[in-house]
Amino acid sequence: MKKFLCLIILFSISPVWILAQQDAKIKKSQIIENIGGKDHYLHFVKQGETLFEIAKTYDLTVNDIFATNPESAEGIRPGQILKIPVQVKKKKTTENTNSESEYFFHIVKSKETLYGISRKYGVDISEIKSLNPEMGEYPKEGETIKIPIRKSSENSNDDIWEGIIVEHIVKPGETLYGIAKQYNVTIGEILNANAGLSEQIKEGMEIQIPNQIDKKELAEQKKQEEHKAKFDEHTVVAGETLYRIAANYGVSIDTLKNYNSGLTEILTVGQIILIPKISQQKNYIYHTPDKKEKLQDIADQYGVDYYELLVLNPGVHKKVAKGQVLKIPVEIRETIENNEDEIADFDLEEANSPCEMIKQNMQATYNVALMLPLFLEELDSLETADIKDRSEIPNLVSFRFLQFYEGFLIAVDSLREAGMNLNLFVYDVDNTDEKIDKVLHTSELSSMDLIIGPFYSASFKKVADFARIYQIKIVNPLSTREEILFGNPYVFKVKPGESFQIDNIVSFIQDQYSESNVVIVRHNKYKYQADVSYIRNFLNTNRNSGIYIKNNNIIDELIEAETNKVFTENILFDIKALSENVLDSTFIRNTVKEVIYVNDSTTGMKMNLSLLRKNIVIAFSEDKVFTQEILSQLNKLQLDHDITLIVIPEWNENDDLETKHLLNLQVHCFTSTLVDFNNYRTKQWVLNFRNKYKTEPTANKYAFDGFDIGWYFLNALYLYSENFETCIQNYDIDLIQSKFEFEQITGNGYQNTYWNIGKFIDYNFIKVKN
Repeated sequence: MKKFLCLIILFSISPVWILAQQDAKIKKSQIIENIGGKDHYLHFVKQGETLFEIAKTYDLTVNDIFATNPESAEGIRPGQILKIPVQVKKKKTTENTNSESEYFFHIVKSKETLYGISRKYGVDISEIKSLNPEMGEYPKEGETIKIPIRKSSENSNDDIWEGIIVEHIVKPGETLYGIAKQYNVTIGEILNANAGLSEQIKEGMEIQIPNQIDKKELAEQKKQEEHKAKFDEHTVVAGETLYRIAANYGVSIDTLKNYNSGLTEILTVGQIILIPKISQQKNYIYHTPDKKEKLQDIADQYGVDYYELLVLNPGVHKKVAKGQVLKIPVEIRETIENNEDEIADFDLEEANSPCEMIKQNMQATYNVALMLPLFLEELDSLETADIKDRSEIPNLVSFRFLQFYEGFLIAVDSLREAGMNLNLFVYDVDNTDEKIDKVLHTSELSSMDLIIGPFYSASFKKVADFARIYQIKIVNPLSTREEILFGNPYVFKVKPGESFQIDNIVSFIQDQYSESNVVIVRHNKYKYQADVSYIRNFLNTNRNSGIYIKNNNIIDELIEAETNKVFTENILFDIKALSENVLDSTFIRNTVKEVIYVNDSTTGMKMNLSLLRKNIVIAFSEDKVFTQEILSQLNKLQLDHDITLIVIPEWNENDDLETKHLLNLQVHCFTSTLVDFNNYRTKQWVLNFRNKYKTEPTANKYAFDGFDIGWYFLNALYLYSENFETCIQNYDIDLIQSKFEFEQITGNGYQNTYWNIGKFIDYNFIKVKN
């Protein structure tokens, strides 16, 4: 339990006291707090202070400060609060005793390995293990480990770094923290690349920056990757003709000549021909004769049936005139991304990008596959006489995803009415191998432009592999697992991952509560360490380090206190002294605070809450007991404090929470699905659904998922063709229960990053603008 043991000098607090001169000597803090059974000074970092100077002031080593403030290993900033041990037992000096400059701390991130960490800092794995005997073979996420500092550059091998080392000349006003941020490295990495370097850098110093990527090498690598992504290379073998190669790859002769300078119909064995990569769309390519040709000769050149040409080209007879466009049947048809030259083959207007080709795309006919677990065999064997209570029919497994289908059909009908030419193929696919194998062997599946589903993981994996081979976009409607994206750039995952809640929450607080007191609460210090560090560092960096509050407003907030002196915001306020300076203002630090509940309990929360301004409490919990405890204790504290509680992850799925607590604390939480039934457009949609299907649409039966997914992807297909992924960054369309903001994981699929933020108010859970 936290407890103040001594001492606060009593005086009127004013901006003059807070904004002390930067060149003044560092003074020991007068605030002592008992944390984890040990006394600590609470030191507020001021502009210009360094860790070495602070450590010297308190007669400690830098590592003593690192031990209680592991995040400071990445650098300190003005306004940051450091916990400084009041007493540290000194070890006797021996040859093996570590000095303050022998190591620094590193917080292990998700999926980091000892090998990766050693490469990052340019040290041996054995050195890290030696400094961390309690660590074990595999470091855990959030664990703080010691990294040895290279004391000398002698016998060092620069090859142990991940990338190249570049030189940086220190400019006026630069700090080591700022330089590290500029090059996207940590202070520890720079220290280990510059033996003997401290945080006290000076203008003109030459600093080695490790782990950088050679720009020329990066540009060449990018060029090769872009080339590989756009082209296949075909090596000519004996007996091949240019016509057969064109037909096999589904591209026209003119296209091959455009990308292969000097290419003619005369080929040599071993010749390399660049083939633009293709995606499945139509079953023909175009041939334009340079002179009058016989239809039979053209059929022989391409290796196709004479009568197929007649069927595909009505009006064409035995001879084809010069310049007459002829369709040649193939399995696939070319679609060259971002290429204006190829557009001319189809007699289309020129466009600067695929996103501008809206009129042309609207003329096309698209094939869409919808794979649902309908369990039709259950309906086939169902005897009406066996059902005594007809109200149980909707609960049958066959009806589980029926509303998804019905919602999707509303989107299909709306697009067809708007003029979209659409062929919809519906398949009954569950988690049985028999059904999925049957679908994969259908002749039409390879001609799809878009696949929605399947819903079960094993089935989706098989269909996704098929979609990757035939370059078909495939949408997973319900899974939150990121693994489905790996190695397949054609997969779209609709449900956002929990990791994106953190990005949403910092943006939300930055926009809505930039001057509020932010307190993070979690059960113990081991879980959520990476997320907590990110939130704290982002808000401390991007918000103002402090705010001014007028003294008369402070008096109004504290006037009902039982004593004349009140401690809040880490300041002891003297109401009488404030009354003598009512026209002045007081500077309040605006840094993020943290409470480890298992150590600090309710007292810790109360000490970190503000009596002067709104408190935004961010609570991390997946444990129902801890969740209920936090809500109960904060509900008591809200009687004296203005509290808004933001909870992570999806607490709204916990049905055991007290409604009055949720309302009193204005609880905000994340959800991937949130329907505003007061919205006019939603009301009209619900009415349409009722009239069409004679039932009520519900979120837990996926009615809104079906419509939103259909409306988003079918519109994208209609507007931008099957290559719509090139346009989705600027594609924003209104949906019912969420929003889709897709980002691609390099070399993998696309995932939705958007979370709804909702809050409890007036016994409703409503959407908050974010």
